[in-house]
Amino acid sequence: MSRTKELRNNYTYEQKLAAVKDHLENGKTVEQSMKDNGITSRSAFFRWCGEWKTQGPEALRPKRRGRPPKSK
Repeated sequence: MSRTKELRNNYTYEQKLAAVKDHLENGKTVEQSMKDNGITSRSAFFRWCGEWKTQGPEALRPKRRGRPPKSK
């Protein structure tokens, strides 16, 4: 039995920031902003736009994933 690995795009902070700024500050359409910056997920793009509007550009920085380390 072989398990297929789930494909997941990882975007850099710079890619996310450029795409969101193109759309929100420069007035490009969603489709054009995504195409110009190599973004394939509309849902991720809209989530980034919402985070940027409420929390600013720092919200697009990578976050630690997983369970926090156990404290002693």
